Amino acid sequence: MLRSLLALLITATGVRANYADDAYAATYKLFNSALSGTCSLYRRPAPDPALYLVTTQHQLEGSKGDFCFVVLREPQPDGSYKRNDFKVITRVDGKPTWVKHPKFDLAVLRITTAPTGTFAALPTTAIANDERLKAAHPSVGSPLLLFTFPHGVESIRQGFPVARQAVFAQPPLLNAEAYPTFQADFPASAGDSGGPGVIASPNGQPLIVGMCFQRMNHDEKVTTETTTTTVKHPLNMGTFIHGRYLLEAIELAAK
Repeated sequence: MLRSLLALLITATGVRANYADDAYAATYKLFNSALSGTCSLYRRPAPDPALYLVTTQHQLEGSKGDFCFVVLREPQPDGSYKRNDFKVITRVDGKPTWVKHPKFDLAVLRITTAPTGTFAALPTTAIANDERLKAAHPSVGSPLLLFTFPHGVESIRQGFPVARQAVFAQPPLLNAEAYPTFQADFPASAGDSGGPGVIASPNGQPLIVGMCFQRMNHDEKVTTETTTTTVKHPLNMGTFIHGRYLLEAIELAAK
């Protein structure tokens, strides 16, 4: 049975976790020699015992070799944490073990052997479909949180993500079929890809509204007598894939 890291903390401290704590605990660093990014773990309803690692396609595609590591955090008796690098197989005979969403930069890896030790995973009911998103009533300019590892930075050296504060830069309740992605205003950087965007659901639980997959730049073409180059001007914004497509990709991986 999966045991949430936050559940252990609640038991030890008597403090009830909030929506941010739960989403934070289920966000992990994903790395190998050619990769340093962000992922989240989810679980489908019983009787499916598997874990589902959700991240971007471009990160897994760009990784080298046949495996990556998910950095888990093991609580110690003295209140500190110990890194627990969990190995996940990403290729077998050169073929990817993950499932790519057919339309978006989104990948899901089904993990059938759970890690040993303490880790957290969110239920897929924490991911926003159209109905859950409407019930939460987010609007343009309203806040959301993003948990990532910008440029590989860990907030605590044992693999904890960095919390970033953002706001919806466009109305989030537009038709998700017509507008499958949305922008959020925050200082986006490399390493944010795969990070979950989260708000509070009406019952105070985490609601994953989407996954960050790219930072936005204004590309300026500069031409001199001898060369032409493109200068990228960061817009301090990131683009997210709507939660409904995370759910679609997880269901594809479950087949």
